[in-house]
Amino acid sequence: MRLEMASFAVRDVRFSSRTRFEAGVLHVDRDELRQVILEGGAFSDVGVDIVRPGEAVRLIHVMDAVEPRYKPEPGSSFPGFVGPQKTVGEGRTHRLAGMAVLSVGEPVAGEPTYWREALVDMAGPGAQASPFGSTANLVLDFKPRAEDLDPTHPQATMENIQLGSLLAQRYNRDVRVGQLKAAAYLAGATAGLEPDSLRVYEQAPPGVPLPKIVYFFQLNNNGVTIYGEDPAGILPSLIHPNEVLDGALINTRSNTHASYRHSTFFNQNHGVITELCTRHGVDLDFVGVIVYPAPSKDLDRKERMAEYAVKLARMLGAQGACSSYNGGGHSAVEFMLICQKCERAGIRTVQVMPESYGTPDDPGFVYFVPEAVGIVSTGRSTQPIELPALPRVLGGTKFFDLPAQPTDPLSLSYRYFLGSCSGTGYGTFAGRQY
Repeated sequence: MRLEMASFAVRDVRFSSRTRFEAGVLHVDRDELRQVILEGGAFSDVGVDIVRPGEAVRLIHVMDAVEPRYKPEPGSSFPGFVGPQKTVGEGRTHRLAGMAVLSVGEPVAGEPTYWREALVDMAGPGAQASPFGSTANLVLDFKPRAEDLDPTHPQATMENIQLGSLLAQRYNRDVRVGQLKAAAYLAGATAGLEPDSLRVYEQAPPGVPLPKIVYFFQLNNNGVTIYGEDPAGILPSLIHPNEVLDGALINTRSNTHASYRHSTFFNQNHGVITELCTRHGVDLDFVGVIVYPAPSKDLDRKERMAEYAVKLARMLGAQGACSSYNGGGHSAVEFMLICQKCERAGIRTVQVMPESYGTPDDPGFVYFVPEAVGIVSTGRSTQPIELPALPRVLGGTKFFDLPAQPTDPLSLSYRYFLGSCSGTGYGTFAGRQY
């Protein structure tokens, strides 16, 4: 598969009477964009704002983030959500580099909020806590319909404390559709233009023997879909790394730990996969991505999942592996079992994971195996951070689980910052042991 990623560097985003991309500036027709998002009637309204690095703005109730992407015909920008159901990872894709589309908004009936809160500060020390403190952001504030806020709605019963009601699950998916429509619309402004840079992703066999490396990608615990489908229950599967980078994996859940939530943007710009692609043919042979769902509550299923995943790696002739962890409880077991079985099969494994705890007596692991000796920390989400007051807030009027007002000075942990400890390797945090 050969993917041409055409990048258009965004210097600024401005509202205008016509959507276009000129001299590094994205001009956005706000009214036309709202019409694109509201088509279909899934929302009562949507607010559209632009925030830039350095502005005294705090975003709360952030649901997801996506980088604007557009695939010219006959491609599909976001199959399963926007565009026909086609395999991505080949052809040409246009991306607006340096900006993101962020969705924010209040919860609907039957939507759990324990892990729902996610912040992005555009100024102060909080701007460094999330990757989106340094991007130009177009913020979509989705307004639910009255029926979505009705606790007596037949589908408003919270049947699952993590996923919430059927109504909440549908609404969160609708938000992603609206957000992805906006992303494709904005990037479509580059149609027919010459990019600032062009990068080709093509995993051609190296001309010389190099160590074969595979990447284990844990899905589902953070609400990641693949081609629009929930991967729960599937056996581990081999996919091309280009598919991940080109929009095959979309986040649909907001009620997940903000610091390592697998937002769509992080899959599109997956740090580990991008680096493995860069090093392919230089000092390693990147033979593929093995995706697997997590978590299972049954120990036999966990063993079967790990056995099957490592079997695929052995069939690929892998000599080394990189594996990342979404966070959570049950999913830690599959993550560690894969490492153990790889090491016992002679496949040296490096693990990428956030730390969960914050005292000297805490091990930092929910589950651990002695074979796990090569671990890269993406940061500790319980580490505290002090934030100044910011006068402007988008996304809501009060926090879900914090007593302070959103405009107040805050003392909280990195847990609340979107992507601060992302296991994709795209976060802003790292841990080092000396």
